[in-house]
Amino acid sequence: MKRTLLAIMAAIVAAAAAHARISTPPILSSDMVLQQGRPVPVWGKAAPGERITVTFGKQKTSTRAAADSSWRVTLKPMAASATPRTLTIKGRRETIEYTNVVVGEVWIAAGQSNMQYSMRRHKAFVPPAHGVDSAIVEMQKPANAMLRVYVSARKGQRPWAPASGESLPDVSTVGYYFARSLQRSLNVPVGIITAALGGTHIETWTPRAAYEASPLFAAEMGQRGRIDGIGPGQWYATFVEPLLPFAVRGFAWYQGENNCGSGDRRYADKFKVMADWWRKAFDAPDAPFYYVLLAPHVYSDRMHRHNHGPQTAETLPLFREQQKRAGKLAGNCEYVCITDLVDDIHDIHPSYKWTVGARLARVALAKTYGHGGTEWSGPRFKAARAAGGKLTVTFSHCADSLRAADGKRIGWFEVAGDDGIFHPAVADIQSDSTVVAYSVDVASPRYVRFGWHETAQPNLENSAGLPAVPFAAMKAGD
Repeated sequence: MKRTLLAIMAAIVAAAAAHARISTPPILSSDMVLQQGRPVPVWGKAAPGERITVTFGKQKTSTRAAADSSWRVTLKPMAASATPRTLTIKGRRETIEYTNVVVGEVWIAAGQSNMQYSMRRHKAFVPPAHGVDSAIVEMQKPANAMLRVYVSARKGQRPWAPASGESLPDVSTVGYYFARSLQRSLNVPVGIITAALGGTHIETWTPRAAYEASPLFAAEMGQRGRIDGIGPGQWYATFVEPLLPFAVRGFAWYQGENNCGSGDRRYADKFKVMADWWRKAFDAPDAPFYYVLLAPHVYSDRMHRHNHGPQTAETLPLFREQQKRAGKLAGNCEYVCITDLVDDIHDIHPSYKWTVGARLARVALAKTYGHGGTEWSGPRFKAARAAGGKLTVTFSHCADSLRAADGKRIGWFEVAGDDGIFHPAVADIQSDSTVVAYSVDVASPRYVRFGWHETAQPNLENSAGLPAVPFAAMKAGD
């Protein structure tokens, strides 16, 4: 009797498999953008052994579903094309057709609440104090077939659609304006995938396996199963895994507020672990990560469950140094500075996300797409030299010159002598690329720092209107 039941069950399973429908993940849909210049995976489920044929344009490729019902083919790299075409997936008895498919550039906009900050005004997001709310205006415009959006959400996936008032409400504002800037400059279709959730640590965007494979974190994972008290992988599984292995160009990343607020001193190493894993998972080892240095905010007033001691006004500048180091460790990364885009330093969700997105796009256009002639960064510390009781600080990325954004004297410079005690400094622009800083309280200054406080909103910028990047204490040469 038992053997008979098993035989019946096996027959039922076999019959179900024989009539299994062809399916694909939500990331494959009509209106999508396929990445130009890279192999493009197309994948899904079907009855084991079923022959699947995929056709797109002049390409046609076939495979058979494996024993576990999975199948996958890869389209050869294609040139960008705004001409809508149909992706056809044909099986033994049924055919799936995805229409209005174009080829261009695809990016993922990921992170926590400041990346999740959507085009639809949420109650937690206040309007800007100056100018118009650009996102509200943008959503009233006609649909843009050259810009497509996709949202990987906590409650499921929202399929590809041309950017419009109907499709944009839950799309990242930073991500949208990043993509819009790219589309206008590149003149090819651009797709932006939103994958962001507020209040999340970087550990949750990295699978457990990545930490278990890391020489820096493997022992900690083995002993505690957590990294700095955080269980890894939850939001990677929810937001990122459903996208794999969709072909993308790269990632725009805006995250770190939770890690900063808990005094994280290992963020750079965690970022590298995440970036390495994402690149491997998307089969894009050279994919860039472009990210945002955190904005001014009073972190010393915030309480976090995973604090590693009380936070101070130096917590934020110290964390920004971790962010800078993260890019160097991971490679093919760059950051933008937004110290000038805050109306209220007590609001951890500053407005002007359209400007943040545009700044990230400037980096991508220069670094990924080779567009020269446009400055993509604010002034960055290059060197300091001591002479005559003053320090001359030289900056890179000055465009044509340095200037004060408000026409006032340059602020937020500090100098210190050999004792390492910093004092506010008088600072004056000396040339197109140098600032002279000094203090009556420091006879022989040897160290300099800039914007070294959580509330610092310095007025130093370059002629392109990009703010100078805060930096840590630097010892001057003679």
